[in-house]
Amino acid sequence: MYGHTLDRMSGAQNQRDPDESETVLRTSSATAIGWTTTVAGALVALLIVVQVPPAAAVAMLGLPVLIATVGWACYLRPRVLLTGWGLRVVNIVRTHDVPFARVESIDQRLGVTLTTDAGKRIGVWSLPDAGRRVRRPGMFGQSAEPHVDDDTVVQDARPDAEAGTRAFRRGIVEPHTAPPVQRLLDARALWLQREDGPAGPSEITTRTHPWPLVLCGVALLWALWGLSVTATF
Repeated sequence: MYGHTLDRMSGAQNQRDPDESETVLRTSSATAIGWTTTVAGALVALLIVVQVPPAAAVAMLGLPVLIATVGWACYLRPRVLLTGWGLRVVNIVRTHDVPFARVESIDQRLGVTLTTDAGKRIGVWSLPDAGRRVRRPGMFGQSAEPHVDDDTVVQDARPDAEAGTRAFRRGIVEPHTAPPVQRLLDARALWLQREDGPAGPSEITTRTHPWPLVLCGVALLWALWGLSVTATF
């Protein structure tokens, strides 16, 4: 029994920390949105506690708590932990441990999506990169006729003359990869080039964590209850 307990503890340790050196990947926009909403919700909650009587504060705290909880659950919690043998994809509800040996391709057309050798597609919530960007002439010191490479697609989005608006201007749609996504691609390419890569698990594991949605649901109910109560003040 003692040996069985040690095996279970060892397995849990390997599940929590598959590799000692882990790199956290998350887009800068997701980090900015997550921290902005979380800090804003915390500051509003602090002001309510300080300035509002306790009976009313309990009802009013629901909305800032909801904002902070959603910011954490949707933008700060999702991440990719990059290791020498693969990656751990932490989404809002599910966590996937995916070895590089099982990754068949990485699709960037509608955000980063991993395709395994079994045909399973795993979306990466923390890397919503489309693999391209639109560059406007005249912005950031660019010339009106920027240089166009052979692989660049030029799209003409001229304004509607009848509407009298110039909201749409000619732009250049060019390939672009966000730095966190490029690090993921480089890590996989490096693993493919190494004959004796770091040993790691060979199976894809998926775990479900419903508690982020539970927290968001509780905060939502709290906010709705608080709005109904404060409406009667």
